Amino acid sequence: MTAALASWLFAATWKGSLLVAFALVVHRVARNRIPSRWLCALLFVAMLRLLAPVAPPTTFSVFNLVPAAESGPPAELEMGPAPERVPRAPLLVRTAAPPPQRPWMPLLLGLWAAGAAFFLTRAVVQTIRFRRRLRSARAVDLGSLLDGCRDALHLRRGVRVAVTEAVAAPSLHGWLRPMLLLPEGFLESFSREQLRYAVLHELAHLRRSDVLVNWIATAAAALHWFNPLVHVALARLAEERELACDELALAALRAEERQAYGGTVLEIVDRLRTTQLVPALVGMTATPQQLKRRIVMIASFKQPRYSILFAALVVAVGLVTLTDAQAHEPQVMHFKTAAPLSPEAHAIVQSLMKPMSVDLVSANVDVTLASITSATGVRFTVAGGAADPALRMNIKAENVPAHMVLIESMSAAGLAVKFTDTGVEILEESAVHERVPHGDGERVMIMRKIDGGGDHPLPLRAPAHVRGDGDRRQFSVLVDADASKDVRNVTLRSEDGATTGTMRIEVVK
Repeated sequence: MTAALASWLFAATWKGSLLVAFALVVHRVARNRIPSRWLCALLFVAMLRLLAPVAPPTTFSVFNLVPAAESGPPAELEMGPAPERVPRAPLLVRTAAPPPQRPWMPLLLGLWAAGAAFFLTRAVVQTIRFRRRLRSARAVDLGSLLDGCRDALHLRRGVRVAVTEAVAAPSLHGWLRPMLLLPEGFLESFSREQLRYAVLHELAHLRRSDVLVNWIATAAAALHWFNPLVHVALARLAEERELACDELALAALRAEERQAYGGTVLEIVDRLRTTQLVPALVGMTATPQQLKRRIVMIASFKQPRYSILFAALVVAVGLVTLTDAQAHEPQVMHFKTAAPLSPEAHAIVQSLMKPMSVDLVSANVDVTLASITSATGVRFTVAGGAADPALRMNIKAENVPAHMVLIESMSAAGLAVKFTDTGVEILEESAVHERVPHGDGERVMIMRKIDGGGDHPLPLRAPAHVRGDGDRRQFSVLVDADASKDVRNVTLRSEDGATTGTMRIEVVK
């Protein structure tokens, strides 16, 4: 559970942070050039990415460009079935090795959980306290003014209107049961036309579902309280939200009314205090920096152009960032035989499960096979002309199953392995293998096709998880191959992540 939570938090943090950073760069470069509603949408997508526990894997996800460890369920490598059962051939599946144990991880997760609980609890408590203050709110009927504003914004949802001391500026509260809140004295201090402008602005919040967006952004900020980028993005989202509502309101007004709307906004912001920060509440507020942008935008407002283009760009960003890299399908490599392995052949395979250690310098194939025979008692025969007499390998293995030493070393030498009733035959590879496309065509599974003996696989050249079931030992295997240098490094780890064996094979020729 701890490992899963840490994995999700790490993935959500770095993926979300990348998208937040991208959104902030776009905001910095493109603000005043791109309509605020699209900047809002981009910042909101970043918040969603921070919260997504899982995301559907797709081939078009941007995270396909990031190298990732293979993942998948562990697979069994059954080498020792009961005598009464028909022996089954070995099965190797590529997947990620288990992460190493980190004793300090629970402490960090506890610290993160405490911080997240504090910020979430604070948001909930603020909301509850605010709702209690609304009990004394006085309902008012704006009649045709409210209906006219709803029609202008093509808004079908109903909304209640109330006057309360709980707010200092016109605000919208709630999403499921929205309520337009006006501060005490507002109806007396502002004209009916100014009231209309304020109502238009607040109903724009309702049309945009800004209260819901605010809750989601608050949750993201609470869960990622340790990430300064998230708090910067939250502030930028609030800034663009107000300008986006101004855009909607101005689009619903006649050209000659827009200057009066701007004057009303300035007067409200200048005369009234900032509304308290409650996730369920959005109001007509602005900092001095935001106010300057609002004045410029209102004064130079034009009907947005290229909306379809901006919408398509935001959707495209959402598609490539709110999805995850497509997990590589497990690459299964079988010892496939025309008939089940005989008990004698299976006993040979079982013998090769024995761990061995060896340190060979500039060894040819015969010396390598002799060392495996010495450790396991299994005898080998090499087909005439199969082994290159000039080929030499440096092999250093510590506590590695003999079958891995065998398969990895023979593959490095360009040879194939065939199990028989009397031992193991080593054959030339070039005439007996075929390349079989797998997955998207870039990952290729290479199988050795042996006449009369079925198919035998090349060793794993990627992270692999293998379970030996013969003596109930379980371990994972991480194979790192560098074809350009003819070097293979193999690491075996136990279930708790401790290294139990290593092997290095280098072809020196």
